[in-house]
Formats: sequence, structure tokens, C-alpha cells
Amino acid sequence: MKECQGPGCSEITEKIIDLINDQLDQDERLMIVEHLETCPQCEEEYNFLSECLGAYGEEECVEMTATYWEEFAVSVHDRVAHERIRPWFPYGIVLPIAATMLAAIGVGYFVFIRPRQNQVAKPQPVTPDNSYEEVYDLSPEEQQEFIQMINQRYGGQ
Repeated sequence: MKECQGPGCSEITEKIIDLINDQLDQDERLMIVEHLETCPQCEEEYNFLSECLGAYGEEECVEMTATYWEEFAVSVHDRVAHERIRPWFPYGIVLPIAATMLAAIGVGYFVFIRPRQNQVAKPQPVTPDNSYEEVYDLSPEEQQEFIQMINQRYGGQ
């Protein structure tokens, strides 16, 4: 707000609150009201303070007991004493990042580094044609040995 420049404005602005609270005698009240009608800055100050003080109702004023501040200090101390101390280390950020990195390292190991298992050759199915051809490919001594093995195994039938 602009500062009043007129004659006597400083005295008037000091008494505006008294006017609002109705704490002036009739002569002072009349003088201030006349000044407010002629000075827009003081009138603006009066309207602003009236609005501010009007927003604060008297019914909202609460009387404090004699021991209020002592009880207040004790209750604040109790709240502070029971306040949980927050850790200085940001676990909420570091732990998820560390878990993600460990998972990435584990997946990377199994995909790129882990030694592969030796592949075992799967036996090919024996077809009747293949088995007879293999027997005919043996030498006569090998054929005799093969026949003996079959006889021993299956009882010479």
C-alpha cells in the first residue's frame, strides 16, 4: 500500500484499529471518519484492516490456562523424543538399484559366460536295413566273434 502523504495521515493510520475496535471517543471518531472520506490511501488502509480483523472473529479467541505453555513444552518434548530418527543412508534408492544390478549380472553370466554342457551324441534309430549291412561289412573273424556274443547273450537259440 502507498504511504499516506497528507497532513495528519500518520496520526490517523495509528488510530484506525482503535476506530475499528470502537475504542475512540465521539470527537476522535468523527475526525477520523471525515479524514477517511477525503484521503483514499487512509480509506484503503481502513478497508484492509477492517477486512482482516473481520475475518478473525472474537468467538474464535481461546483463553489459555496458566499452565498451557508448560504443558505445551512437555508435549512437544514427548513428540520429539518419540520421533523416529530417519537413517542417513538412502536405502530406498540404493537397495533396488543393487538388486537390479545383481539380477543383470546373474542373467549375463548364464547367457554369456557359463560353460556349456558337452553335448552327447544321440543314438540314431536302428533300421533293419542298417543292422544287416553292418554285419556284412565285418570280416569273417569279426562275424564269428559277433555270432558268439549273440549266442552267449541270448542262449544259443
